[in-house]
Amino acid sequence: MAHRPLAATRRARTLLALAGVAVMRAAIAQENRIVAFDAAFLPDGPSTLDVTRFARGNPVLPGTYDVDIWLNDEWQARKSIRFASGDEATDAVACLDADDLVAFGVDAAAVQPIGDPCEPLARRVRSASVRFDVGEQRLDIEVPQAALQRRRGDVAAPAQWDEGVTAMTLAWRGGARRADARSGSNVSSYLSADAGLHHGPWRLRHAGAMASGRYRRGSTYVERHLVAWRSQVRIGDVVSAGDLFPPVPFRGISLASDPRMSGNGMGNAAPRISGVAATRATVRIAQHGIVLREVVVPPGPFVIDDFYASGRAGDIDVDVEENDGHHQRFRVPYFPVPERLGEGRTVVSFDAGRMPGANVPANVAQATWRHGFPGEVTAYTGCRETGGVFAMLVGGAVDTLAGALAADTTHAVAGHERARSWRLRHGIRWGQGSILSTSMSGGRDIVRARHRDPAGLVSGRRIDMLLQRDLGGERGYLNVSIGRASRAADEASVEHGLSWTRSWNRLSLDLSLRHTRRDDGTSVRRDVSGQFGVSMPLGVPSPAQLHAATQASTHAAGGRLGLHGAVGNDADTTYTVALAHETAEGARVDASVGRRFGGAEISAAVDRSVAARTVALAASGGVVVHAGGVTFAQRLGDATGLAHAAGARGARLGGYSGVRLDRHGYAVLPSLMPYRWNAVDIDPTGVSLDVAMGSTHRRVAPTAGAVVLVPFVTQVGQTHLVVARRADGAPLPFGAEVVDHEGRSAGIVGQGGLVFLRAGTSASHWTARWSGDPPGTCELRLGDAGTTAAGDIRHTGVCE
Repeated sequence: MAHRPLAATRRARTLLALAGVAVMRAAIAQENRIVAFDAAFLPDGPSTLDVTRFARGNPVLPGTYDVDIWLNDEWQARKSIRFASGDEATDAVACLDADDLVAFGVDAAAVQPIGDPCEPLARRVRSASVRFDVGEQRLDIEVPQAALQRRRGDVAAPAQWDEGVTAMTLAWRGGARRADARSGSNVSSYLSADAGLHHGPWRLRHAGAMASGRYRRGSTYVERHLVAWRSQVRIGDVVSAGDLFPPVPFRGISLASDPRMSGNGMGNAAPRISGVAATRATVRIAQHGIVLREVVVPPGPFVIDDFYASGRAGDIDVDVEENDGHHQRFRVPYFPVPERLGEGRTVVSFDAGRMPGANVPANVAQATWRHGFPGEVTAYTGCRETGGVFAMLVGGAVDTLAGALAADTTHAVAGHERARSWRLRHGIRWGQGSILSTSMSGGRDIVRARHRDPAGLVSGRRIDMLLQRDLGGERGYLNVSIGRASRAADEASVEHGLSWTRSWNRLSLDLSLRHTRRDDGTSVRRDVSGQFGVSMPLGVPSPAQLHAATQASTHAAGGRLGLHGAVGNDADTTYTVALAHETAEGARVDASVGRRFGGAEISAAVDRSVAARTVALAASGGVVVHAGGVTFAQRLGDATGLAHAAGARGARLGGYSGVRLDRHGYAVLPSLMPYRWNAVDIDPTGVSLDVAMGSTHRRVAPTAGAVVLVPFVTQVGQTHLVVARRADGAPLPFGAEVVDHEGRSAGIVGQGGLVFLRAGTSASHWTARWSGDPPGTCELRLGDAGTTAAGDIRHTGVCE
């Protein structure tokens, strides 16, 4: 008996649940039907509340709205979209131009040629749909995958590439150093600059440096991209393409396919460059004498693999320049995993010009071609003529289950001499970031006797092996390299390298060993070096980093204990203090401090040992001159963004430490990726309350070398709380829409006729409209103003 009431309760709950499901199914089935609200049940009757606009849910009235546009749930842009009146029984329809649809990623062939942009999208693109959320100001466009443009990775469609604005840029770097020793004093200074003029797709660049009172011109060239060919053309001081032959500098013209424009921007996998910086240091990575990457790293272990390496084998030279002027230099053997092109893809290059600087200036001409065929096969060929030496290369690559295999041979002719060289490469990838590569080459070099190597022929034989292995979990990352070369019968070299890095909780370990042996025929030089380092933070948040390292080599040994940290709201001020001891120099103490400003980075370092004292100063920065004025930058990259938000002085740019909008509302974004979508976010924290951000997120796809404007829409003006009443003193209907003189939605009337507005002056006026019973419209003008406790201006508005 005691359980009967409980059973009855359960049966009742089951019936209620079934009834609820039935009601929900009925509601879903009727979701497109009109729901009529009877305003007569309201306390003040239908005239005080506009409820007819909610008969179909969240309504869309005709007008212009600033909306976030999403295509298949992927953000595209924020734009002002006009909504036109649709059928009597539907919401207003978004007016979307065909050019806008293509810019968002819709295939142009899928858009029906209907002249009216306000025609429903489903009639213009088959199976497409549009939804607009008034509350979120979000416009969702759904388009079938078959109607979208084909893209590779995160590469933007060519129609969305931004060639940038007309601007002049200047990146500069300078420093001075004074060294005092028992033998005397030495003072040195330098200043380097890279200037550019940008107009449409054209770029004019010049680089040079001044040292010891002398100016040395680096390079001057003009470049632009060719969209139809997915390539870049340069005229002036350029470097030849290095995918099949070693790159050489020359003065002339260069035309080469740009893999970044086709979704294969990283090209061959770059090797991982790892090391340990004693201070805040500048790491320069070069190949064949060409700088590939330059990055500033804090003290402690560093790993760099985000750079473009040549498609042809060539050791990577690494130069670690410490704050006090000291240099660490080492070499990393490198040869790429054979790169297979996708079926139907073609990569070409053409170079022609004159090589300056040689004893006898030589003409150079080079052409290369690679094409992907069915069956995972890639064929490639190329030829080069330099100073009377003609070389031709033929080869191919195939992708198998056992990895990628490539083989090629080079034939060279110089007068009556003939030579042949060969190269065999194999590479396999597995897991996450594990690579095993092997390269063998050999042949006879007829160019060596002429004291130049323009054809890139191999002398003697060389074999290289490289293993990069992600050990998984907390076991770290292993890098092993082996290289053996014999350039002539009496010349040989051997290089072995091993490095291991591991992060365990908040502790980082770094171990590296290197062995080299060089025999030039007259003497043999051996060197064995090793280093072990430990890094750990000392606190949270913005912890100081403690780094201890010990190193030893055939000629010296030593150790170092350093402390590195950062202070400031944006961690824009860094410091380093360290003690070191070396067998050659004895004890040494050094200290450095650096500061990142919005328009520059500066640093100072002091190094004191028993025998010498060194003081060094360094600074770097950039300048962008554009139509809006002059904006300073911490640095400039291959593609530069120019963010602008009028009136939002002091707003931070997400992802860029120390970068804020200046008093003109501009800031430079120095490191955008060309031809790819780059997200740009602005943090309005601390911006005046009189500035309203229309959007805090944008994305842009710049072309290489472009200075692209990234505008953020703002509305600057005092905020107004308006108690809106009709001429007879009655409040405006709840839910009535208020629009400005351009028809843009400015706000919704709330309870008691209260509406929040923003205007530049108190003389601004708006239009209120509602579709109640009866419908109406009136002009809203602001009356006398008062100030609320929050500082907002409060008006009594009369709507007539």
